Amino acid sequence: MLSELKEEMKSARGKKIVRRDWLLQRVPRISTIVIAAVVLLACATVVNAAEEKLDDRWHFAVTPFIWVPSISGSMKLDTPPGFRSGNVDVGSGDYWENLSFAGMLDLQVQKGRWSTLAEIMYVEFSDDNQTADFPGVLSRSGGWTTEADTELQVLVFELAGAYSVFRNEHLNFDLLAGVRYAGIEGKATLDIAGPLPDWVGSRDFSETESFVDPIVGFKGKFELGKKWYLPYYFDIGGFSVDSDLTVQAFGGIGYRFCDWFSMVLGYRYLYYDFGDSKLVEDLSLNGGTLSFSFTF
Repeated sequence: MLSELKEEMKSARGKKIVRRDWLLQRVPRISTIVIAAVVLLACATVVNAAEEKLDDRWHFAVTPFIWVPSISGSMKLDTPPGFRSGNVDVGSGDYWENLSFAGMLDLQVQKGRWSTLAEIMYVEFSDDNQTADFPGVLSRSGGWTTEADTELQVLVFELAGAYSVFRNEHLNFDLLAGVRYAGIEGKATLDIAGPLPDWVGSRDFSETESFVDPIVGFKGKFELGKKWYLPYYFDIGGFSVDSDLTVQAFGGIGYRFCDWFSMVLGYRYLYYDFGDSKLVEDLSLNGGTLSFSFTF
């Protein structure tokens, strides 16, 4: 009986790995499509347009922003002896009730074609309405379900340098490279209930991990006149240097109220695959943003 349960759990675990491998195999293709689409759109915009003379003065931009992301991911939980690990999903059943704190800030410095950007964001999230799944333990449902309290603290800091490949009155297109740091603290408390063996009891899990990954990508914006514009951003990294994979993308629409102040309404997506050996295996944050940019 125990061997059959192990085989069922091994099969369930294999399915998750297959799904993750499916994503990893398609990321290069997705990235290529995104890059090709931006390049083609840029080429279509700049046909017969001359590149403008760049301003060689120093320019600074400070941008605090509001981001209300949906948070999803999974934690790996070690089970009692004789069984493989289980999983608990990290999600936002009632986002406003479960979000403890969120803060984001973006800084940019530009001179001529070169620019440096730094971004920091912190999200603290807790949820006492999740369940943990251990496949193959109960034959009736294919796994037992337990109540789980989860806590997640995420600190992300990014530093990158960028070079403006093309810039004129209609658009600018910059290539960038840098590093992104992610500090993850995950906690889970299981309250196991039901007709389970005596040696199965409630457990606490806690782990703090740090990841420093290289990233490459591009950024820029399309000008829709003197006031309106469309900013965009994309990067990909990790490459199994520290985390297995990280991807970030952003797009929005902005309005300049004056020379030194503008606002942007957009959508941001951040994904991490930390690997199977971590408490927090993967994490996704995505949602609308509202930023306030001060330039000088």
